Amino acid sequence: MSDIAIIGAGVSGLTAAYELTRAGHRVVVLEKSRGFSGRAGTRRHGAVCVDHGANFFRTTDSEIAHLIHEVLPTEELVEINGEVWTFDRSGAILPGDPVQNGEPKYSYRRGINTLGKLLQAASGVEVRREVRIASLEREDEHWLLRDSGGTSHGLFDVVITTAPAPQAMQLLRASEIAEPLQTTLLDALRFSRYHAQFSFILGYNEPLSPLREFHALVNSDGAHAVSWLSFEEDKPGHVPEGSSVLVVQMSPSWTSRRVEYPPEDILPEVLENVRALLPEASHQPDWWDSQRWMLASPSSAVDLESLRTGEKENLFFAGDGLCGRGRVPLAMSSGLDSARRVMARIETPSDA
Repeated sequence: MSDIAIIGAGVSGLTAAYELTRAGHRVVVLEKSRGFSGRAGTRRHGAVCVDHGANFFRTTDSEIAHLIHEVLPTEELVEINGEVWTFDRSGAILPGDPVQNGEPKYSYRRGINTLGKLLQAASGVEVRREVRIASLEREDEHWLLRDSGGTSHGLFDVVITTAPAPQAMQLLRASEIAEPLQTTLLDALRFSRYHAQFSFILGYNEPLSPLREFHALVNSDGAHAVSWLSFEEDKPGHVPEGSSVLVVQMSPSWTSRRVEYPPEDILPEVLENVRALLPEASHQPDWWDSQRWMLASPSSAVDLESLRTGEKENLFFAGDGLCGRGRVPLAMSSGLDSARRVMARIETPSDA
């Protein structure tokens, strides 16, 4: 039995924690925020709950499907109505990929962040929230973790960090890691690039587009100000009957030019772009909210082979940055893989 620290309570970290605790290891998860699931986040407004980061997940991977449909409770799991269609720079809307639209899309009745809560409940892992780990220190064969307030957490045999690559780099720069390993790890993480993205939530006290055939619209050519637009009322339990809630995710290029702007200053431009796609949304929303995702999703992957040199010092990595794509099942698979690599390392510690 080993003592293992996991930095981050997103779905990759909590999936790794599930796999490791199931094998009998002692695990502590340290999370900088107050919640679970990371960018698979849910925002609430009265009786409304909105998935304002990751919009849904699919379970085409057999191992992830088994975990979600057979291991975790499914009472709150809901299938999302409607297809994902596309639009181009001119705003022309067309049906989407029939193969992908044939695959079920899922969230949870109380929001997609339920997934992280269920993973934590299944493992029983201790999650220390509002703890931002700022540095790692090597003490003999163990790792000592220090948070941003100077409090120490540890000692641990193994550390898994699931932070996005830019945050992981910041952590490693502040840590006591011998050379040349520190430089090798930093160079490996530098390959991964993340883009920023503004998400806007637009609430209407009346239904919009009751006869539409799509749940969401995704920009197909990367040349529109809007990257994604979806109707939250298509998710059972999310929006009271007779209302509509739009999730509008602006494109990375549009966001990059406005990332420091107050959301209220750019809301009129967001609404103008939404109206061009959906004329029925011509009036002002009755309420709105926003989220500035500084590290929305990766556009390229890390140098995985070089990153794994850290495993000789029992330092592991997981998360969507290892895959180069921001998808919930990919993040979960990364968590499973890191947990299994940890267990293989513990069982065969020789560097030979």
